[in-house]
Amino acid sequence: MIPDIPPNYPPARPDLKAFRPPKSQSKIAYWVWRVHMWIEGTFSLAMLEPWEKLLLLIIFLTTFTLLATGIVRYLPHHISVMKGRAVYYLWGSESGESPVFQWLGKTAGSNGGNPGIPMGEL
Repeated sequence: MIPDIPPNYPPARPDLKAFRPPKSQSKIAYWVWRVHMWIEGTFSLAMLEPWEKLLLLIIFLTTFTLLATGIVRYLPHHISVMKGRAVYYLWGSESGESPVFQWLGKTAGSNGGNPGIPMGEL
């Protein structure tokens, strides 16, 4: 038979009270507890001490914030630069017009919109 633990002893470690489902009958509290257990089980946070969890979550939050800031602030400009480069590599100029449209524009504008007057006579 196992003897009772004297009352002046500290509680046994690990204290597993955090892993018990909530006592309230609220579906929201139960859902929050399930998400909490899912995150702790998926990322192995259950084996860490509270200060280690806090340090790890601060590192993740900082990394995510820097990544999101970079995407919001830098990505639109970078996409426009990359579009200009792609246009240059595909069509040979940064104007965004293909050679066919450039040729059509030159031939259509060569007579100034008047079909009977050549451009050199103006």
